[in-house]
Amino acid sequence: MSETKRLQKSPKHARIYNDLKQSLSEGHFLEGDKLPTEHELANQYGVSRPTVTKALTRLKKEGLITRKIGSGSFVASNVHEVGRHKLFGLVIPNLGRGEIFEPICAQIASLSEEHDFSLLWGGLSINSNPSPDMIEKMVSRFVKNRVAGVFFIPMELTPAYYDVNVKIASMLDGVHIPVVLIDTDYEPFNRRTAHDLVGIDNYHGGYIATEHFLKHGCNRVDYVFRPYSSYTLLQRRIGYQAALQDAGIECTRDCVHCGDPGDMEFVKDEILAKGATNIVCGNDETAAALLHTLQKAGVHVPHDVRLIGFDDVYYSRNLRVPLTTVRQPCKDLGTMAVRTMLDRMSDPALPPRTIFLQGTLVVRESCGTKMMTE
Repeated sequence: MSETKRLQKSPKHARIYNDLKQSLSEGHFLEGDKLPTEHELANQYGVSRPTVTKALTRLKKEGLITRKIGSGSFVASNVHEVGRHKLFGLVIPNLGRGEIFEPICAQIASLSEEHDFSLLWGGLSINSNPSPDMIEKMVSRFVKNRVAGVFFIPMELTPAYYDVNVKIASMLDGVHIPVVLIDTDYEPFNRRTAHDLVGIDNYHGGYIATEHFLKHGCNRVDYVFRPYSSYTLLQRRIGYQAALQDAGIECTRDCVHCGDPGDMEFVKDEILAKGATNIVCGNDETAAALLHTLQKAGVHVPHDVRLIGFDDVYYSRNLRVPLTTVRQPCKDLGTMAVRTMLDRMSDPALPPRTIFLQGTLVVRESCGTKMMTE
């Protein structure tokens, strides 16, 4: 059968699809160009508009075009890159300090062969405050290497990092490089930027950690976190407060403590002196530091004070008192970050998405559960 006869016998929408795809591949349309309307294509091919819609939807799924309600169909900005090997950038300044980011990045890297991409690290040091020049050089490097998108974990633990985060994101936006945020937005949690976000449901995590104490008869639970922490810790605090409220327990100012858990004076005067005995910590790093300070002060965990952390970093089970914690699904977070980036590349017109996965409570000795029930 000749090619002409084969095409004539193929579904009508397939002919429209093949013709448009060939026109795109041969450069008859430039990036951002508007395609003929559904009405025009229906008249050209002598078919119904639903048939045309089916062909256009197929092109959209392949990332060749974008469709905007009320405006029409447009050639995708990455149309000439479809099918080529992709390069993604990583801006993970907390890599090496926040242990949950290592397995997330490892999972992203492990998917590179399956989805045909490579990774380029942004190169920001965790031990220095990036200058505007450093940020500009990093973004210029991304542009020079023609990265298709950037995975970005915003910085934290210093007030200056907000401006750094905004600078990085605005420069990437300025050159139309898609950004997928991991773990947190760089704006307060009650506001959202125009970027996709993949993270854990921090509200739920704070809730189940607090609920664990309450289920074992505790009538008071405290919350400890470091100054200038990311907005995820505020979300965990809100989950903690909601669990108390649902149990009919008032959360007073004396129950929430912001400071350095490694500071003996802070721990004695602001935590122990105010009667804290059951403590949910903003993360495992805080819990580990607090555990060490309590031991130096002669306070026994879990007999005198009981702790629950958050993240389940690799050392949490190997502390002198193994740490009860909310485990982050790091592998799933990495997988979802890649899927979100690929979806964004396929359809740049998608609205920004917020994807939260749920953590699970891992019970170990630090929360004193066995002691409570004996």
